[in-house]
Amino acid sequence: MGAEHASRLAELEAGGSGWAGFYERAARGLAAAPDLAALKERHTRLLGRERGIVTGRLATLGDLTAAERKTTGRALNLIKRWLTELEGERRGALERALEARSASGFDVTLPGRRPWIGHRHVLGQIQDELLDLFHGLGYSVYSSPEVEEEAYNFAKLNFPPDHPARDAHDTYWVEGGHLLRTHTSPGWVRAMEELRPPLKLVFPGRVYRAEQVDASHMDQFHQIDGLCVDRDVSMADLKGTLNMFARSILGREVKTRLIPIYFPFVEPGAQLDVACAICDGTGRITEGATAGRCPVCKGAGWSELLGAGMVHPHVLRAVGYDPEQVTGFAFGMGLERIAMARHGIPEIRLFLENDLRFLEQF
Repeated sequence: MGAEHASRLAELEAGGSGWAGFYERAARGLAAAPDLAALKERHTRLLGRERGIVTGRLATLGDLTAAERKTTGRALNLIKRWLTELEGERRGALERALEARSASGFDVTLPGRRPWIGHRHVLGQIQDELLDLFHGLGYSVYSSPEVEEEAYNFAKLNFPPDHPARDAHDTYWVEGGHLLRTHTSPGWVRAMEELRPPLKLVFPGRVYRAEQVDASHMDQFHQIDGLCVDRDVSMADLKGTLNMFARSILGREVKTRLIPIYFPFVEPGAQLDVACAICDGTGRITEGATAGRCPVCKGAGWSELLGAGMVHPHVLRAVGYDPEQVTGFAFGMGLERIAMARHGIPEIRLFLENDLRFLEQF
């Protein structure tokens, strides 16, 4: 408050009126008013014509003795003058602050906006969870390139020269005979050429296929392949691994089935299906605008989750392994399919549309 304030207090105390404490509280209240509305309310309470504390006491001076009237009247008039000056000073300071805020276009009195905090994409969350699961089963991560050689993507994985997957309408080819990998399985070949058994590896990454985009297919998506090669590895080991995976990710009550299917790089081949999360395995939607055949499982009641099988002997020979000495199983899964099965997501396209209304749910 400064030296002037101390001088005024001393003058009131010397007068013996007993009003020094009141003045100190009133002066500090005016000086601390946070805005013009608060300042007006405090000034009215102190000096208002009808109900002001100081004004009211001045009106009762006639009830005092002559000596009291002289002492109290002088103190109250000083307080009234000083508080009026303080009110004017505080008002000026507040008005200047308002003008400065208006000129800058920024009002510091407005409540702050909470900054948006990002989080992992739902596919990133699924991938982290899967890698953690397989790490617990003894698997390590192996990375391979997205722009791949034809030999690694097809030939060394036992794709015959006339296989439809080699056609331009199924694969994105680039210059120099290279292509955008159509699966993460080329990583098997690179890993087996580099390492010797026993192997337990997973291969996460993005893959590309020239597919017709619909509710359950995209021309780019994410996969995780797994590979286990050792002596005496069997189909029973594969089935146990897949069952543990499905129950860990989709819940212990998940309904699954393993059906035979052909893949060039495994023999025998199998496909793990789960009951469709959209129609609950019935094959039909019974309510809403989409009532009818389920668009995700196409009425089958089952959704493909992953492909698997025992590594084909031709693939083992292509990397210098002896299929009479070692065997192995492999599996490959699409992260989008797993997320759709887990969260009941009806459209695979939602993962790439960057719609915050969708992304903020996970």
